Amino acid sequence: MKADVAGTAVPALAVMAGALLPALLATLRGRPAGRLAGLIATGPLTTLALVLLAAAYGRPAYLDVALVLALLSFAGSLVFARFLSRTL
Repeated sequence: MKADVAGTAVPALAVMAGALLPALLATLRGRPAGRLAGLIATGPLTTLALVLLAAAYGRPAYLDVALVLALLSFAGSLVFARFLSRTL
């Protein structure tokens, strides 16, 4: 059963990595509103990639990292949006 999970998680992880690249580029470059959109998109994509890694390797401890990242990325997006509201 573990081989089945790893067999499906690896292609899904490649798709997530492909979707993560444009979001990271949007976060690193562009106008502040575009950076905020990239940051908001990057958080869930990275969280899902960590969940897929946890499933592929069979390590439930990686799920803790994904949960912490999900909470911190949401809070970081709110802080950045608050900062961005002052400049617009």
